[in-house]
Amino acid sequence: MINEPLRIIGINPGTRYMGITIFMGSELREWRIKIFSGKWSKDKMEKIKKIILDFIELYNPNILAIKKLHSSRSSQSLKNLIVRLKDICRRKGLKLYQYSIDDLEKFFVLEGKANKKNLVKIIASEYTDIFHELKREKENKNPYYIRMFEAIALAAMCFHQLDNH
Repeated sequence: MINEPLRIIGINPGTRYMGITIFMGSELREWRIKIFSGKWSKDKMEKIKKIILDFIELYNPNILAIKKLHSSRSSQSLKNLIVRLKDICRRKGLKLYQYSIDDLEKFFVLEGKANKKNLVKIIASEYTDIFHELKREKENKNPYYIRMFEAIALAAMCFHQLDNH
């Protein structure tokens, strides 16, 4: 990789909802929530895998940043999904970086209480294109866009750390 620009796909994996984002250098290019209904199955895994492979095909990233699972809050299905993501990285030649929510909060929340709510506010203030989603998230009774904001934070943290080296 001879001074190749950073192209990062950030994924907050989930078996029902998945946040996915694309960074080209420091620029946020794509962000969304993908919904996967129904019980966990081989077909559902294949659907998730296809969406990720489509993003890889479309954006040609060289890095994948994913959320590190908390062992006590992770289902076997989610653990299997992470194994598949790691396999995709190996096969596609992507470098893999994993960050926990604690890592993200420590990196971004420099003042005030380090929590998801403050993390989301900071991410939305850095990337103003997503301000609309922040407004909608505040109106929701249950968190919906949080996975997308976390995916953005994953890719942004990865970019900042790699760009500084």
